[in-house]
Amino acid sequence: MTKTILYLSPYFWPEEIGSAPYCTDLARYLQGAGHRLHTIAFRPHYPTAENFRAWSDGSRDEETFENIKVSRVGVSERGVGGFKERVKNDIRFVISVCRKALLGRFSRPDVVIAYVPSILTVFAAILVKLMSGAQVLTIVHDIESGLARSLGIAKNPLILRMMERVESFVLNRSDRVVVLTEGMKCELEKIGCTSPIDVISIWASPASESPIPVHPLTLMYSGNFGKKQNLDQLLPLIKRLSLERADIKVVMQGDGSEKERIVRLFQQAGVTNTRFAPLVDADKFVPSLQAAALHMVPQALDVANYALPSKLFSIMAAGRPYVCIAEAGSPLDVLTQRSGAGICVSPGDEDGLFEAVTSLLDRKDELERKGENGRTFVSECMNKQTIMNQYLALIGKA
Repeated sequence: MTKTILYLSPYFWPEEIGSAPYCTDLARYLQGAGHRLHTIAFRPHYPTAENFRAWSDGSRDEETFENIKVSRVGVSERGVGGFKERVKNDIRFVISVCRKALLGRFSRPDVVIAYVPSILTVFAAILVKLMSGAQVLTIVHDIESGLARSLGIAKNPLILRMMERVESFVLNRSDRVVVLTEGMKCELEKIGCTSPIDVISIWASPASESPIPVHPLTLMYSGNFGKKQNLDQLLPLIKRLSLERADIKVVMQGDGSEKERIVRLFQQAGVTNTRFAPLVDADKFVPSLQAAALHMVPQALDVANYALPSKLFSIMAAGRPYVCIAEAGSPLDVLTQRSGAGICVSPGDEDGLFEAVTSLLDRKDELERKGENGRTFVSECMNKQTIMNQYLALIGKA
């Protein structure tokens, strides 16, 4: 049965990192399955707006992408004004959706899909539900109260408690909630979410096999330069490699609000073995990952149950092993043990991190084994078609 879906996805095509590629993939799949989608998204700006100037003047605020109608909302660039400006952006998004709903700017939906971040997006979904009777499916990629606490964005206990109450209030008015890991499900239940929660993983598709290059040995970080990653914790490792292992080259690839500061930090530390590179185009992304022998997947302390780094699945799909930094028993640690695709090191264990990286890079057979383990895990446990069909089934029930 064809359904009309209002798709509230702040991050969407043409952004190529973070949640946007997954939000876009699901929209394309649902549209291809015969449903009618109208997406409301920010003007593209993540991790920076530099590559999206064609959208910045608003001339493309109404457009069509692969038969999906897309309406854009103006936004301040990431890193401009910090947390307060991000909240203002989220409020602009909600106001825009509400205005469009009140003015009848989109067809009466059968289903509203709302992505978190931001939790405020779900307020707009609830308003549309009240006006139309639509079912609300909320897909949680980040638990914002947990991230705010772990990253020190909000320290006042009253503010943190208020954030949790807002989250539980809106999630309990969703008809279903989807999270990425069992850990995220547990955290939502702790703050009082009683709506049905489904755990549906991120998906990936194995890339073509490519031999692991070892001349030179290259260690890579590829992704967003933001607070969730806490890239500062890589500096002791990279500085020690610079002093003790001149044969290992480091590439830091990507962009984000923290990049300029991280570059300065490395320069001040006198690091000479590291090359900073920009984001690459989507068609060059997998080859860029395969140009490294080993990848780093850092995560800030105590954020593991509130967000999952999507870059990890791209690395595994590319057939490359990784070393991640996360607490024992966290979703990252559990995934690493299940897949056999990498090594998980506890935050703050600088010697353990150095040993994990160098021991892997010194054993090509182990690099190849873990890389193949990752490709196999993606193929067997993160099959795109299977996961898309899970979403299709949820839409069918709505």
